[in-house]
Amino acid sequence: MYLDYTELKLYMTRDALRELAERLVAISEAPAEECYEIHVRAAFSEFDMKENYVRPPLKSSGGVKALFEKMHEEALREAIERGEEPPYVQPSPFELTFMHVTGEAVREAATWPDD
Repeated sequence: MYLDYTELKLYMTRDALRELAERLVAISEAPAEECYEIHVRAAFSEFDMKENYVRPPLKSSGGVKALFEKMHEEALREAIERGEEPPYVQPSPFELTFMHVTGEAVREAATWPDD
């Protein structure tokens, strides 16, 4: 994944694109009310030779990645302080999620404020 101020690009092999397409078709065929989804970086993650969980890399320009990470760490810290997350929770990196929802859910999301 490559992220900058204007776009998010996914660089994928043919096999990965086919796998993503198959998963998107399966999601699209599920009931919209079920909100089936795919988290792209999580779905294409793997374990290395030392059993470490490795997600596909996220690269960026202009400090975008660092900005997102800082914002996420702050939100996570606040959630821990409120008791909404356990203190040992690991920060999750930037993710791209495709979700099948109803038209009503799309219209509702369109009204969310930009903050």
